[in-house]
Amino acid sequence: MKKAICLAALGMAAGSAYAQSSVTLYGVLDVGINYISNDGGKANVDMSSGVLQGNRWGLLGSEDLGGGLKAIFRLESGFSLTNGTMGQGGRLFGRQAYTGLSSNTYGTLTAGRQYDSVVDYVQQFSGIPYTGLSHPFDNDNFVNSFRINNSVKYASPDFHGLKFGGLYGFSNSANTGAPNSGFANNRVWSVGGSYSGGPFSAGVAYMHLNTPNSNTVGAVSGDYINLSTTGALQVNGLTSPVVRSDVLGVGGAYAFNGGRVSLVYSHTSFDSTTDRLTFDNYEANAIYFFTPFFSLAGIYSFTDGKLRSTGASPKYHQVQLIGDYGLSKTTDVYLLGAYQRAAGDATVASIAPDTFGTGGAAAPDASTTKNQVLVRIALRHKF
Repeated sequence: MKKAICLAALGMAAGSAYAQSSVTLYGVLDVGINYISNDGGKANVDMSSGVLQGNRWGLLGSEDLGGGLKAIFRLESGFSLTNGTMGQGGRLFGRQAYTGLSSNTYGTLTAGRQYDSVVDYVQQFSGIPYTGLSHPFDNDNFVNSFRINNSVKYASPDFHGLKFGGLYGFSNSANTGAPNSGFANNRVWSVGGSYSGGPFSAGVAYMHLNTPNSNTVGAVSGDYINLSTTGALQVNGLTSPVVRSDVLGVGGAYAFNGGRVSLVYSHTSFDSTTDRLTFDNYEANAIYFFTPFFSLAGIYSFTDGKLRSTGASPKYHQVQLIGDYGLSKTTDVYLLGAYQRAAGDATVASIAPDTFGTGGAAAPDASTTKNQVLVRIALRHKF
């Protein structure tokens, strides 16, 4: 009898422990047809996936440890719906992969591959949640062109609308003193905070990268394609490797019945051993819900670049419009239009070439003129 009672008690305890843990499977599927007015010299019609939102599937889990403390984890994999290939350089969980502890009183501490503070605290005020398209070349990483490896992140609890946090990404290298090696090379740190009270909300964040891509095991190795010398930076005149990069982002929004208007500013600098390239991005965006299932959003951004060695000033104007109609709570269709005009010393337009179609889909090439137009009709399903 005693043995039966003990076994029953153990079974109840196991059931109770299991009930306090949870694992959620989720995902996003986004696929559509695009018209590009000038794709490397000619008009093009193609199919791509993961534009408004990157295609993904993920596992989100938590275990109640008692006293308001939980063990948490997230494993999130990106992929292309059009060809089935894995995104983020072929990583199994390239979008996010972390575990940690979360306290109602003290906040959340996690470790793994994670988003930086600019994404956490400022991206939400940009037009990226509406269209998925970045500022030119995603120069401020608002659209997550890269994540931070080897990172430890802290996020505070909500103090009456105020939140703050920070991240540190290790280089994973010893300080040998040799060129392009050492504890400081290819490390990242960022800090940020946000406030929400009534209809007003705002956020600010700062990120610093030290000699990115200087080793293969560091915080951004293999990810930060915009810091290579063959691509966005070279197009704008920076031809030597980046040894330091800094990003400052500030955003604010005002919500009203049925909609929201937002303003965003970011400043990004790329320093090499011989030169410096900076970008200032100014953006205004708005969204309005005509019904709970139909919305229109518009975004205008102006990007002002400056190359120190020559005084060259590449500039970009970009306008985006999107109409979204929900077929259900988890499925919607959208029509997206974007126009970019290169000005100043910028010679060609290029609508988000490094971020369009993330997850394995081919991105449109830069225009051969100062103008480029993108029109996309697509279907998105969330589960």
